Amino acid sequence: MLVIDPGTLRLPLRSAGEQCSPLHALYSFCIIPKSNPVPQGIFCLGVMFVQLDLSCRRRRRWRWAVPLVLAALLLALPQLAALRPAALARVDRVVGRHYMTRLDALQQENFTLHQQLAQSADALAENAALRQLVGCGRGITGVTPARVVARGVGGFTLACPDAAPGNAVLDAGGRYAGVVTRTDGDTCTVEFSAAAGLCGSYAGLVTPGQWVLTGLPADCALTAGDIVTTAGGDWLGTLAAAPAPDADGLTAQVPLTDTADLWGTVYFVKK
Repeated sequence: MLVIDPGTLRLPLRSAGEQCSPLHALYSFCIIPKSNPVPQGIFCLGVMFVQLDLSCRRRRRWRWAVPLVLAALLLALPQLAALRPAALARVDRVVGRHYMTRLDALQQENFTLHQQLAQSADALAENAALRQLVGCGRGITGVTPARVVARGVGGFTLACPDAAPGNAVLDAGGRYAGVVTRTDGDTCTVEFSAAAGLCGSYAGLVTPGQWVLTGLPADCALTAGDIVTTAGGDWLGTLAAAPAPDADGLTAQVPLTDTADLWGTVYFVKK
C-alpha cells in the first residue's frame, strides 16, 4: 500500500501517442490530501485489509477440495474395480478384432507376393533355359518350354498342356531327356524309357539316367567321341571310350558323356 502526498506527486511526461507502463497488480495506492488526512487514511487502511483478506481466501480456496477428491476416489474404488474386467475385455475385443483383421490382410498380401515371386522365378528360369538352348549351337526349333511340377523314380511331370504322347523332351542344352507317355489336362508325364541310339552306321539302345549304349556289334569300329543321336535326330551324347565287348562276345556296350541333365527345372517338349 503506497500513500502518496498529492503535493509531491510527480508523473513522468510522455510524448503524444505514447502510453505509460501499467502498474504491477501487486501494488495499490491512495492519495491522502493534507487538508483532511485522518478519515482518508482510515479508509485506505480498510481497503488494504479487505484486499489482503480476499487475496488470502483466493489462494487457500482450493485446499478444501483435496480431501473431497481423495474421499471420492476411495468410495469409487470398488466400482472401478468391478468395471475394470469389463473395460479390459472390451479393449481386448476391439484391439483383437483390429489385430486379426490386419493379420488377415498381411497374410493375404504375403501370399500374393509369394505367388508373384514364384512366377518371377519361373520366368527367370525359363529365360535362362531358352538362352542356354539357343547358345548350344544345335539349331533346335519347334519346341515348347515346360516347367517341372513333380518328380518320380522313372521320370517327371511337366506343366505343358500342348504335349502329346510320343513327343521327345529335351533339356536346356538341347539333349534328349525322355519321351512324353501320358497327358492329363495341363500336365504331361515324361518317362526315362529306352530309346534307339544311332552312332555312325550302328544302332543300340540308350536308357536316360543310365546313359550306356548297349547292343552294339562286338566288332564295331566306333571310337571315343563319336556322336550318338536318337532316331529323330536328337542328341543323346558322345562315346566316352571305344565299345567294350560283352561277356557273350557277340555284343558290345559303351558309356556316354555330354548327356542330358535330368535334374533341371525347365525342359523343352518337341512338337
